Amino acid sequence: MKISVYGTGCKTCKLLHQRVLLVVKENNLNAEVFYETDVMNIAKRGILQTPALEVNNKIVHTGKVPKIKDLYNLIINNL
Repeated sequence: MKISVYGTGCKTCKLLHQRVLLVVKENNLNAEVFYETDVMNIAKRGILQTPALEVNNKIVHTGKVPKIKDLYNLIINNL
């Protein structure tokens, strides 16, 4: 599984990245986690709000940081 966090490096973007890493570790998920901060790459994905979460090449959440339990559900439901 591939999980990507898109953000400009702001506090909320970093928080989403940290929470994704936590969910992956605590649930022993077999996933590669990436953190993309390049604005051009973010724009190429069509992302208008950050932070954004992508699971297996599908944008599943944008604009805010979900709670950990909601984040887990977003990841699991989009495998």
